[in-house]
Amino acid sequence: MSKTESQENKREDMPVLSVCDVMRDNTNQVIMKVESLLPSFIESFANIQEEYLRIARDFFGTCYIAEKELLDKMGVDHKAIEGFDKYLKVWTKYTILDIDMANNFQKTFVTNTISGMKTYDNYVKLMLAEYAKMLEYTSALIPKKS
Repeated sequence: MSKTESQENKREDMPVLSVCDVMRDNTNQVIMKVESLLPSFIESFANIQEEYLRIARDFFGTCYIAEKELLDKMGVDHKAIEGFDKYLKVWTKYTILDIDMANNFQKTFVTNTISGMKTYDNYVKLMLAEYAKMLEYTSALIPKKS
């Protein structure tokens, strides 16, 4: 058996490789990598939140000690503290409204993005159907190899 015949036999044994298969397989690898990282991404943000809350709790624990020692010695009027409480309640209310607004914005963004993706998908399917018709028509015009 000659070297050329051996190479031709090897080519015949290999499955036919499709451009679509190549693109699909490589795209799937990227998607699977991104999906595999999602749990660690979420965990990382949860760890940040946990550390933030720990620091906040430590701060307020220290705050009580300082308040007892400092404000009592200074004779701060409790009406001033009540005014400060009212101020912070308003500030907290607007902060929570901002958080809700940002959350709603994110939900709307995701909804609109998915809608856009579905529209694009429908467009691509329509174009591929037209492309397939064109290929079928063109293929009928090309003489077959003997």
